[in-house]
Amino acid sequence: MKFSRLSPIRTIALLSVGMLATALSGCFNPNGGTTGYFAYISTPISPKTIVITELRTGQPIFVKEIPVGKQLNFRWLSDGGTDPLYSPALLEWTITKAGNNASLLDNQMSCPAEETCKITVEIRDPEYPATPDDQRYRVDSEDESDELPESESKRIYE
Repeated sequence: MKFSRLSPIRTIALLSVGMLATALSGCFNPNGGTTGYFAYISTPISPKTIVITELRTGQPIFVKEIPVGKQLNFRWLSDGGTDPLYSPALLEWTITKAGNNASLLDNQMSCPAEETCKITVEIRDPEYPATPDDQRYRVDSEDESDELPESESKRIYE
């Protein structure tokens, strides 16, 4: 059996890919998945509701309305479910402060395998904080320094 020697560039590339995979293995991804962990942040402009639907039945198995300023983190474990046919996996999840990508997943539920589910992100109507009337409406002042200077010409477009 003849072994070929790896080029230095290929060795460096393989080591880089291995280190990157190791670094990403325990992180939540705020853009959704790709690392096995999922994270969704709810903001005032984009409050989110996450729905996980089983594709075989079309029924939602997990619906979570994320409060504004919070983040939903979850992941699937391929085994640990209660039924080996219909719910062989375990879904671990938690809702935490937005930006907390290393939180403890303290809730669990038995669920179908990840491959048989679809994740839907629903964006709710924006939730703007209530603003008092005195801050929402312009109050004319008696102070002359607030007035705009008079211009010579009233015709702007000539």
